[in-house]
Amino acid sequence: MTFPVSGVHCPLWLPPGVAFAIVPLMIDSYPAGGIRFAPERWLRGFLGLVLVGVAFSYLATPLAAQCIVESPGGSRWSSNRPPDADVPAAKFSPLAEVNDALPRWLCFTAGYRARLEGDSAGNFQAGNSDSYLLTRFRLGVAIRPARWVRAYVELQDATAFWNPPPLLPPYQSTWDLRRAFVDLGDPEQDPISLRVGRQDIAFGHLRLVGTSYWRNASRGWDAAMLVVNRDRFRVNAWAASPVIATANGLSHHQQGNNFHGVYSSFRDVIRGSVLEPYVFWRLSPGFRTESGAPGKLDEKIAGLRWAGAVSRFDYDAETAVQTGWLGTDTLRAWAWSAILGYTVPTSLLKPRFFVKYDFASGDRNPADGRRGTFDQLYPNIHDHHGLADQVAWQNLKSYRAGVRVSVRRNWMWAAAYNDWWLASANDAFYNAAGIVVARDPRGMSGTHIGREYDLQSSYRYDRHLEFGVGVGYIQSGDFLLRTNHARSYLYPYLMLNYNLL
Repeated sequence: MTFPVSGVHCPLWLPPGVAFAIVPLMIDSYPAGGIRFAPERWLRGFLGLVLVGVAFSYLATPLAAQCIVESPGGSRWSSNRPPDADVPAAKFSPLAEVNDALPRWLCFTAGYRARLEGDSAGNFQAGNSDSYLLTRFRLGVAIRPARWVRAYVELQDATAFWNPPPLLPPYQSTWDLRRAFVDLGDPEQDPISLRVGRQDIAFGHLRLVGTSYWRNASRGWDAAMLVVNRDRFRVNAWAASPVIATANGLSHHQQGNNFHGVYSSFRDVIRGSVLEPYVFWRLSPGFRTESGAPGKLDEKIAGLRWAGAVSRFDYDAETAVQTGWLGTDTLRAWAWSAILGYTVPTSLLKPRFFVKYDFASGDRNPADGRRGTFDQLYPNIHDHHGLADQVAWQNLKSYRAGVRVSVRRNWMWAAAYNDWWLASANDAFYNAAGIVVARDPRGMSGTHIGREYDLQSSYRYDRHLEFGVGVGYIQSGDFLLRTNHARSYLYPYLMLNYNLL
């Protein structure tokens, strides 16, 4: 038999031992002789994929598997993290030695992260404090049998130590299938490509759609993503369902919980900037109307992001409008955000000063059948409204200011001040997960939620090894004081992140 690779027909011989090994890995048999997929089929499938990759070595093709897979260990670009350009390349990579010995179309990725963190006065109440160690290990394999096709599979083990039971996501999710997708075409280089399978979906400043990498068990998507690239123009269109993480074993998406969207990008239409218009459609069961009746969410979102730089100034602004229905309730909500930064390049520390304002509408009457609370959708929640991640982009007026300095090119410190207010006194204060912390339906408890003071540092020894430390401190405002959430909240952390590749 022959197999086409880059226009050349090469003989493909799959040893019988490999073929017979893959089948038992993927299925179990009932005592009566019937066949079913085993619950652990994801792990067996992973091993089977590795065996198939070994079999492909007989092709001896010169293609590269392109092991540069985004965030193999879970780190993510951040304005408070030194960029790769300022960080030395690693002198030694454990997986590089392994991958160098493998065929060029096959390679492995791995990453490890450990974060010691704690909190005092959780939910702003006394006697609700904790400290624990979060560890996360990811192991992946990339296979590229032809230039136009690539497969990537990644396992994740997220574990929490010293955390009282039950140990559940987002703290713990042991040996799950983190990502598993096939690319037809290169999403970054080819004019058109398609990615199908479990993947990350992240756009813009990650305010509305982004994988929350800070979480120990971060969100994934079962999706089909079409990408069109044309010079300065790019469009991503997808149909997806968010994966609901489980404490152990293979996670699944919820039937009927769907998220569709089109996100486009136009570069240099306005010089030095990018314009990103988008539309989303969210369908989700399991909600309740304002009257308490069960209802299904049918929500449409239209928005625009504009970001760029002029001389020493940088800016990032976004606005979004939401309409639709939740059962018999109508939805009408909106939000906007704007950041302005200024960098002093002549200073040795290259300080960047910034100011930021966020607004998200709230519900003025919780019993009129019209919902005005903005839905923050599926954001990367970390450090958008404070380092402690206690505030959602819902019913919110948020003021933020801060500074970032580079002690060295690969070592940064950052400090910030945050001040939060309710957009509507009759609506609730929502935490970062969108869950109600406190509410006064009469609107008699004021609107000042509180203030947060942040200090954090990131030191990247090289492009593989990173250390982080930080602390966020929240003082309760009048609204929290009057709703019996008076205690100040403290969140310190110490982190190590190591990408083996």
